[in-house]
Amino acid sequence: MSEQSQEIISQAVESYQTGRLDDAIQLSRQAIDLDERDAGAYSMLGVCLSQAGRFDEATEALQRAIRSAPYVATHYYNLALHYNRMGDKHDAITMCQEAIRTDGKHRRAHELLRRLETETKVEIAPYTTSLGDQRGAAYRYGAEADQAGGPEKEEA
Repeated sequence: MSEQSQEIISQAVESYQTGRLDDAIQLSRQAIDLDERDAGAYSMLGVCLSQAGRFDEATEALQRAIRSAPYVATHYYNLALHYNRMGDKHDAITMCQEAIRTDGKHRRAHELLRRLETETKVEIAPYTTSLGDQRGAAYRYGAEADQAGGPEKEEA
């Protein structure tokens, strides 16, 4: 990311924080014009578009941010927030898990995941990177898990 692009993104963040979404969108697009590989600019654009209710455009921008920088947890978290805003809880959960897989200490992703677990009444198993999770499915519905004798929770 060039110094000029960083300055433009800083201005976009300031515009977003003060509620000037159209300015933030325009500034994010300017940063992208300077560097089409700038994942941060795509992420900022996606956040602004989502907040503006332009969901299809936001999804595309946020996915582009992830493709450009797949090891940045914040991009997955931003997409999770976007999916949650659209009411797509399942994809929001998946993106929270990806954020946590990328950065296990991403506090906001953990918080959103816990909130989604409460809202959907789905117990979400901890995300693991192993190919075979011996403990069962990632999602267990409370009543089904109790009846099926699902894996027991470890006591802290």
